[in-house]
Amino acid sequence: MGRIVEALRIPTADAILGHYAGAEASHGSPIPISDGVGRTQFQAKRDEYHGMQEQLISLSETQLPMLIEERTAVWGNGPDDQDGIWSQLKLYKPMIRLRLGTKHPLNKTVPNLGEVYPSALGSICFRFEDHWTRVNAALTALTKPPLTLGAFTLAQLQAGHATIEAKTTAIKALQEGTRPLLRAEMEQLYGDVPEEERDEDSLVALMQGYTVVIQTMFAGQPIALSLPSIFPASGPATLPTFRFNWSAPTANTVKTWLETPDLPDATTLFLKEGAVEQSQSFNPNTPGSIQSQTWTGLVVIDALDQLELQNPNGTTLARGERDASLTEPPTA
Repeated sequence: MGRIVEALRIPTADAILGHYAGAEASHGSPIPISDGVGRTQFQAKRDEYHGMQEQLISLSETQLPMLIEERTAVWGNGPDDQDGIWSQLKLYKPMIRLRLGTKHPLNKTVPNLGEVYPSALGSICFRFEDHWTRVNAALTALTKPPLTLGAFTLAQLQAGHATIEAKTTAIKALQEGTRPLLRAEMEQLYGDVPEEERDEDSLVALMQGYTVVIQTMFAGQPIALSLPSIFPASGPATLPTFRFNWSAPTANTVKTWLETPDLPDATTLFLKEGAVEQSQSFNPNTPGSIQSQTWTGLVVIDALDQLELQNPNGTTLARGERDASLTEPPTA
């Protein structure tokens, strides 16, 4: 049995539900799948799964990007973003020299920004807060006013730091807790797993149960012969491969680029990393060209789990094999 891709899970359930409604109408009475389980319960399971799908989309495409954007707004989009902490801290060292003089010991212990990446923002803020506190104490001893960077104060740095930590904690909880847990619950509810691992009340189990009931009750009749397929037809034993490479320019962004294979029906690029699954439209019309993609809201651990090209029905046509020598195309 082939795996039911995410995009086809609700349509597959809906096809069975449509057939179920027609079968009951023809039969003239409800058709139970098992004791106490019929079309109403099947519909409820389908709606529950669909709600989880929408929740996962909201987490990945709305809530997570919003948290990342809010954190970035506090820190700054770059060292020249005048609204962010980053640009203010660029003024710190020259201002220390101006206020304390070039020979003061605190000039020799000014923190370096170092490599700026999301998980380091909190520690950068902390180092500057600690040093700034020492500088203010030294200025007080010299009966001078506290250090400010224009209108930017130590209190504002501390407040921004608190916001960055809160956003980082929320991002981590969503990426490592809420989203993977929801994905696991969805997989259990749908039941597209080996039979020995499948819950008896999962959607796949209900669809299979319905199929058996109809084939038994209406053997050889059109209603049985018109049952929708649950699982897609299996592809070839060995699928073609295509070359790809990837990088992670930020903590929550992954870039991929691939050599376009000669597969005219490959219209979707499917990515799986841990519990996260994402898809993008794909242009198959220029075989041999290098196409690049950007994926947000995911973190790659060691290696990218899965990159596939699929046709409009969700059937896998080719699987990616990483080639570290494949160079990223220049940005247009």
